[in-house]
Amino acid sequence: MRDLHTYFNNPFDDANVSMAALLAFTTDHVQRMTSTSPALFAARLTATNAALTGVNNTFTDDETKLGVRKARKLAKNNFREALPKSVGKLAVAVENKYGEGAPEFAQCFPHGRASFRSCTDDKLGNELQTLINGVTALQAVLGAQAVTDATALLTGWNAVFSPSEASAGAKTTTQAAKNAARQGLQLELFKNLLTLALNFPEQPAQLDVYMQGSLLEPHTVASAPAPTPPPTPGPTPAPSPAPPGPSPA
Repeated sequence: MRDLHTYFNNPFDDANVSMAALLAFTTDHVQRMTSTSPALFAARLTATNAALTGVNNTFTDDETKLGVRKARKLAKNNFREALPKSVGKLAVAVENKYGEGAPEFAQCFPHGRASFRSCTDDKLGNELQTLINGVTALQAVLGAQAVTDATALLTGWNAVFSPSEASAGAKTTTQAAKNAARQGLQLELFKNLLTLALNFPEQPAQLDVYMQGSLLEPHTVASAPAPTPPPTPGPTPAPSPAPPGPSPA
């Protein structure tokens, strides 16, 4: 006898079923229930459509926030790419006033100019604040514009770094919502399967009327058959001997 426990397991929780396959199966399944027995499965149709809508909404929201995240990350990367040139202008201004290798230069750039290119995102704000502190202390010689330029760099960095970090967290949140919505849809499909078995006991053929299981299977592109090699030519026949000539008289 079959183990009765297996009937309590949800077959739609199979991790090998892709989201695309699950959506295709559900759409087809809903259409079959709607066209065949809408009154009989009215409650199941309502629950399944609600779960399907939830999946579609969270999937769209997830993709939208993914786009926002990529845009903000690109803005952050573009800022970092342009930053060494902007910092270089301030470094030249300090060198012009105090000379190369002066203590004042070390005061503004204690880790050198290269640190603005190599340091991590989390540390870049500290590096820029140190630069602001240095040029502010030397404002009497460097002028107010140096302080303004250094401050603008930190302001610009905060404007792209914070949204980039926030969008990464939002993407994770919507991914969790997407997973929860999928699990909800899988549960409704399992309930539909049990409902079919309840309404059509000992009639397994009815399953094919309402559910097309092949839509859940992975689809692979069949490879083209290997070309048939040309036949190998046989050995070339030896030439026939020449017929004997006329006998001499």
